[in-house]
Amino acid sequence: MKLKDKKISYVCGIFPSKKIQNIDNPYFDEKTKNKIIRLSGIKERYVLDRDANETMMSLYKKAGLQTIEKLGWKKEEIKGVIVVSQNHEYRFPSTAVLLQDELGLSKDCFAYDVVMGCSGYVYGLFCAMSHLSENCDKILLFVGDPINDFVYPKNRSIAFLFSDAASCTALEYALGFEADFMFETDGSGRNAIIVPHGGSAYPMREDSFKEYEDEDGNINIRSCMEMNGLEVFNFTYRNVTEIILKLLKSQNLEIENINSFFLHQANYYALEQIKEKLKIKDESFPINIKAYGNTSCTSIAILLAEEKSYQKSNVIMAGFGVGLSIGVVFFNKLDFKSELLFA
Repeated sequence: MKLKDKKISYVCGIFPSKKIQNIDNPYFDEKTKNKIIRLSGIKERYVLDRDANETMMSLYKKAGLQTIEKLGWKKEEIKGVIVVSQNHEYRFPSTAVLLQDELGLSKDCFAYDVVMGCSGYVYGLFCAMSHLSENCDKILLFVGDPINDFVYPKNRSIAFLFSDAASCTALEYALGFEADFMFETDGSGRNAIIVPHGGSAYPMREDSFKEYEDEDGNINIRSCMEMNGLEVFNFTYRNVTEIILKLLKSQNLEIENINSFFLHQANYYALEQIKEKLKIKDESFPINIKAYGNTSCTSIAILLAEEKSYQKSNVIMAGFGVGLSIGVVFFNKLDFKSELLFA
């Protein structure tokens, strides 16, 4: 699915104000904590400071206003707001509708939410770019997740992995920029990453908060995330590499023709395995999971935010995970400014 004349102009990533050290987790002994930290490489993570009433909205608003100011956009010129997240400020209304008011945008703009996880940034780009035209030439895409709201601190397999984060990406109509998208969806793998209670299928009830032990010995509750790490790794290693090669073939390009690969920061070992399997050079394959942890759907935006200024041709982005879902996109060229904020 090729979209023409669509450009990323600015990316602002933002972390919440509260930084926590994994070594301070009170539910595990020192030996266990040190082993997990050594294997993952993740020493510290960022979480919303609930005691200070910090929310995703406060992060979105700060990133959005910063983006508008840096680009010098007039608020009345912005035609749409899209928010991609697995979690929202309220059950309803949508977070995008709230952002229209919080940012002071025109009432003439459209606003809607998209429920996606690890592949969410690529899906968000696809949605936003699909709207762009001469008459709808400026859109703000917000991607973020308060993922730690759904991580049980006693769950050894995931308690040390995730950071909350948000981002704002400004997109506009611009001649000569092309994006070619590919997607893969396998709903049969839904249980690989799932929060089983809290939706319409299983509303919250008393046993949603009762501890249980899974087959790997992890302590969890049904209102928090369950993840089959081995199943997710196998899916990532096999399917992500295959769809990247498929995308390259569609462009008549080889790995060495791609200047940058921006991949979802799911797991350090999985990323290294993909890089090795595809024979990608280190300088073309940024990895920052050790610095921030896994930021869910926001991780690609955080990678872009670290660039500060980027002008290159032939770029691939890939998001993958919960669903199971994959979204990949090839850009003939990128030209954007960016920044990374800490609330």
